[in-house]
Amino acid sequence: MKTIILSTLMLFLCTGLLAQKKTEYQLTPAFPVTVDGDLSEWRNKLTPVDADSSWSFAVSQDADFFYIAIQVKDKMLQQDAARHGFIVNINTEGKKKEGAQLFYPIPDSESIRALSRDDNLAHMNIREELIKRSRGYGLKGFAHIVDGLLSFENTYDVKAFAKLNEQDQLLYEAMIPIKAIGFKRNQEKFALQLAINNRFAQLQKAMRKAPPQRVGIYGMQPQTSLKNPYKVKTEVWMQGQLNKN
Repeated sequence: MKTIILSTLMLFLCTGLLAQKKTEYQLTPAFPVTVDGDLSEWRNKLTPVDADSSWSFAVSQDADFFYIAIQVKDKMLQQDAARHGFIVNINTEGKKKEGAQLFYPIPDSESIRALSRDDNLAHMNIREELIKRSRGYGLKGFAHIVDGLLSFENTYDVKAFAKLNEQDQLLYEAMIPIKAIGFKRNQEKFALQLAINNRFAQLQKAMRKAPPQRVGIYGMQPQTSLKNPYKVKTEVWMQGQLNKN
């Protein structure tokens, strides 16, 4: 009897773990969005990434734009987002690979150095100060926008805002024009990644791209593994089809 109970319990746990791994996120149906960093219109539409709601998100899309909303409660993740930015990555082939990417906030390095030498640093809200030191949006991989820093005031209708609210939560909102991404005719599938950029993710990416190191004639040197300091995942993916209405 005990064996049957234990077996049933193990099956339940394994099923639960598999269900967690197969989490599939969906687009929120299109609705009126004003991209201003105020997520009031997204209320009851945000999906928590973990049980503690360390951060939550929602993505909507109409005929012209992708709209993204993110709310971060965890202070460590807030610090990472303010220092290294949020990443919105849209792949036009529906694959979990790099595509058109928006990076924001991206604090200016000179301003960060000046901040570190400021006599009032101990009395500042570092997260707010880092966000203020962004000079534009970082873009990469767009078909119709040159890679690099894009001004806040631009003719492409790219917008993103990040701010701390009264509850000390970090709020992020963005809109990305579909025509600038580079979907080909009759191309409807997409894969969209939202990530809180951080040093661990950057090091992982660098290690994946680094060529293996040889050790004499005896083969390849094993790559050093990195310990993930986060208890919650710092990126999510969704796959779907464009809403053309």
